[in-house]
Amino acid sequence: MKKLIFIVMLGLSSIGFSGPVVEIYECQINKGKTLEDLSNMMDTFSTYLKKAGLSNSYKAHAGFQQIPIKPGSVNWIGISPTAEDYGKAIEWFTSSKDGQTFGELYQSVYTCQESFMTFITTSSK
Repeated sequence: MKKLIFIVMLGLSSIGFSGPVVEIYECQINKGKTLEDLSNMMDTFSTYLKKAGLSNSYKAHAGFQQIPIKPGSVNWIGISPTAEDYGKAIEWFTSSKDGQTFGELYQSVYTCQESFMTFITTSSK
Protein backbone atom coordinates (compact mmCIF):
# COMPACT_ATOMS: atom_id res chain seq x y z
CA MET A 1 0.00 0.00 0.00
CA LYS A 2 2.82 2.41 0.88
CA LYS A 3 4.40 1.70 -2.50
CA LEU A 4 1.13 2.49 -4.28
CA ILE A 5 0.72 5.76 -2.37
CA PHE A 6 4.34 6.67 -3.16
CA ILE A 7 3.84 5.99 -6.88
CA VAL A 8 0.63 8.04 -6.98
CA MET A 9 2.30 10.92 -5.11
CA LEU A 10 5.30 10.71 -7.41
CA GLY A 11 3.03 10.85 -10.45
CA LEU A 12 1.10 13.83 -9.12
CA SER A 13 4.30 15.57 -8.08
CA SER A 14 5.82 15.20 -11.52
CA ILE A 15 2.99 17.31 -12.93
CA GLY A 16 3.87 20.30 -10.75
CA PHE A 17 7.65 19.97 -10.55
CA SER A 18 9.98 19.80 -13.47
CA GLY A 19 13.28 20.10 -11.64
CA PRO A 20 15.65 17.44 -10.39
CA VAL A 21 14.79 15.00 -7.62
CA VAL A 22 17.36 14.58 -4.85
CA GLU A 23 17.28 11.87 -2.19
CA ILE A 24 19.67 11.65 0.73
CA TYR A 25 20.14 8.71 3.07
CA GLU A 26 22.11 9.12 6.28
CA CYS A 27 23.82 5.81 6.96
CA GLN A 28 26.60 4.12 8.94
CA ILE A 29 29.15 1.81 7.38
CA ASN A 30 28.68 -1.72 8.72
CA LYS A 31 31.22 -3.25 11.09
CA GLY A 32 34.04 -4.86 9.17
CA LYS A 33 33.40 -2.87 5.97
CA THR A 34 35.84 -0.38 4.48
CA LEU A 35 36.02 2.51 2.03
CA GLU A 36 37.15 -0.02 -0.56
CA ASP A 37 33.91 -1.97 -0.03
CA LEU A 38 31.95 1.26 -0.51
CA SER A 39 33.89 2.12 -3.67
CA ASN A 40 33.38 -1.37 -5.10
CA MET A 41 29.67 -1.13 -4.32
CA MET A 42 29.42 2.17 -6.22
CA ASP A 43 31.27 0.63 -9.19
CA THR A 44 28.76 -2.24 -9.19
CA PHE A 45 25.87 0.23 -9.06
CA SER A 46 27.26 2.13 -12.05
CA THR A 47 27.54 -1.11 -14.02
CA TYR A 48 23.94 -2.06 -13.19
CA LEU A 49 22.63 1.40 -14.17
CA LYS A 50 24.46 1.26 -17.48
CA LYS A 51 23.16 -2.27 -18.17
CA ALA A 52 19.58 -1.10 -17.42
CA GLY A 53 19.94 1.99 -19.64
CA LEU A 54 19.47 4.31 -16.64
CA SER A 55 22.84 6.09 -16.57
CA ASN A 56 21.15 9.38 -17.52
CA SER A 57 18.15 8.82 -15.23
CA TYR A 58 19.90 8.52 -11.87
CA LYS A 59 23.30 9.43 -10.46
CA ALA A 60 24.49 8.32 -7.04
CA HIS A 61 27.17 9.77 -4.81
CA ALA A 62 28.45 8.50 -1.48
CA GLY A 63 30.38 10.50 1.07
CA PHE A 64 31.20 10.79 4.72
CA GLN A 65 29.47 13.43 6.80
CA GLN A 66 31.77 16.27 7.82
CA ILE A 67 29.57 18.74 9.72
CA PRO A 68 28.88 17.58 12.29
CA ILE A 69 31.58 14.94 12.09
CA LYS A 70 30.13 11.44 12.33
CA PRO A 71 32.78 8.70 12.24
CA GLY A 72 31.74 5.85 9.96
CA SER A 73 29.00 7.87 8.30
CA VAL A 74 28.01 7.15 4.72
CA ASN A 75 25.64 9.55 3.02
CA TRP A 76 24.00 8.28 -0.15
CA ILE A 77 22.98 11.15 -2.41
CA GLY A 78 20.87 10.17 -5.41
CA ILE A 79 19.92 12.64 -8.14
CA SER A 80 17.50 12.27 -11.04
CA PRO A 81 16.93 15.03 -13.59
CA THR A 82 13.13 14.60 -13.43
CA ALA A 83 10.49 12.82 -11.37
CA GLU A 84 9.87 10.54 -14.35
CA ASP A 85 13.54 9.51 -14.38
CA TYR A 86 13.42 8.92 -10.63
CA GLY A 87 10.38 6.69 -11.15
CA LYS A 88 12.30 4.64 -13.73
CA ALA A 89 15.16 4.15 -11.26
CA ILE A 90 12.82 3.13 -8.44
CA GLU A 91 10.99 0.70 -10.72
CA TRP A 92 14.33 -0.87 -11.69
CA PHE A 93 15.43 -1.06 -8.06
CA THR A 94 12.23 -2.69 -6.81
CA SER A 95 11.26 -4.82 -9.81
CA SER A 96 14.41 -6.14 -11.46
CA LYS A 97 16.70 -8.94 -10.38
CA ASP A 98 19.75 -6.64 -10.67
CA GLY A 99 18.02 -3.96 -8.58
CA GLN A 100 17.20 -6.45 -5.84
CA THR A 101 20.71 -7.91 -5.97
CA PHE A 102 22.14 -4.42 -5.57
CA GLY A 103 19.80 -3.81 -2.62
CA GLU A 104 21.31 -6.81 -0.86
CA LEU A 105 24.82 -5.56 -1.63
CA TYR A 106 24.28 -2.06 -0.26
CA GLN A 107 22.63 -3.43 2.89
CA SER A 108 25.73 -5.54 3.44
CA VAL A 109 27.96 -2.44 3.23
CA TYR A 110 25.98 0.09 5.28
CA THR A 111 22.79 0.61 7.29
CA CYS A 112 20.56 3.66 6.90
CA GLN A 113 18.41 5.27 9.59
CA GLU A 114 17.24 8.60 8.18
CA SER A 115 16.41 9.83 4.70
CA PHE A 116 14.63 12.59 2.84
CA MET A 117 13.74 13.50 -0.72
CA THR A 118 13.23 16.89 -2.28
CA PHE A 119 12.20 18.27 -5.66
CA ILE A 120 14.36 21.19 -6.69
CA THR A 121 11.96 23.92 -7.76
CA THR A 122 14.34 26.85 -8.09
CA SER A 123 18.06 27.54 -7.90
CA SER A 124 20.36 30.51 -7.43
CA LYS A 125 21.64 32.19 -10.56
